[in-house]
Order: sequence, then C-alpha cells, then structure tokens
Amino acid sequence: MTAPTRVTIERELDDVGVAAWWPVYEAAFTPLATRAAARHLLSPDEFAEEMTDPRIMKLLAWDADGNAVAMTTIATDLDAVAWISPDFYRSRYTDAHDRGALWYVGYTLAHPTVRGTSAFADMIDVMFDLLTSNGVTVGYDVSRFNDLSLKFAEHMVGRARLVAEVDSAEVDVQTYYTATFAAKG
Repeated sequence: MTAPTRVTIERELDDVGVAAWWPVYEAAFTPLATRAAARHLLSPDEFAEEMTDPRIMKLLAWDADGNAVAMTTIATDLDAVAWISPDFYRSRYTDAHDRGALWYVGYTLAHPTVRGTSAFADMIDVMFDLLTSNGVTVGYDVSRFNDLSLKFAEHMVGRARLVAEVDSAEVDVQTYYTATFAAKG
C-alpha cells in the first residue's frame, strides 16, 4: 500500500514553483493537442501567469519523495478564468455569488507516471472537502474526449457524492465542426 499523497493549497507560486509544476502540466495536457478541438495546453508564460495569480487556488499533490505529481486549479474569482463568461454563472447562481462561493475549476491533472496511483484521488478528495466546507457552487468543463472515453464528469460527480450532497447539471455545450470545400465539377 502506498502512502497517501501530500496535498497543499497555494495561492501564488514563485518562479521555482512554476518551474517545478510546468513539466507536470505539460506532460498531462500535451496529448489533448490532437484529441480536443479547444487548446488545453497553455504557453509557459500563460501557465506562469495562472500560477502567480492569487485569485486561483492551486491544490498541489506531492508524492512520498516530494515530487510534484498532480494539480487542480480553482478560481475563487470568476474573472480570473479567460475562457468563461462570468456573467453567465453570476446570473444563474446569484446566491452562491453573493456569498463568495461561486468558483470555477480550471483544470485538474496528474502526471502520466502517477496515473493509476492514489495521487489524483487524494487530491480530488481534498478538493471535495474544500468545496463542501465552503458550500460552493462550482463550474467546470470537460473535453469531449475525456468525457466520452474516460467518463470523467460522471466519475467525478459519483466520487463527490460519496462525501457530499451534490446536484450536478450540464449547463451548456459547445460543439466544434469542420467543413471541407471543393469545387463542383
């Protein structure tokens, strides 16, 4: 049996922390470049900006040797999330917004070498405790690849229901299309 993963919560990482976490992030999201229409992999500068933004909590999972292995980001200020419409969420979840409990999970990931270990689950359990203890309404998005092949959202909600009362709903869908044109003839 492996030791539980140590999970810390940080608001801002320094340059050393950003450098330690970039390879974990890059290894986790590079495969989505050909599996998801939306760009999931931030540039190193964009990643560093998020890691130093105090409006974004970082749940950081460390293995027994102190290596960075898994991460979840949670924006406690929706304006910190460039790809969402904060007004969409604020208009639908006014009570949570007014209480400061309307948050957004930016991404959650594990380095490929720790998949199948408890690292990801240990980190997610800390996230569920944090969301539950703060009575949070949380937004999140999942790529179609992760949702269909891994049943990611379904598994996450199922795990959350082990520790909390959770109401979950799909609130929007964005579908990407392509069309190839050729001259008639």
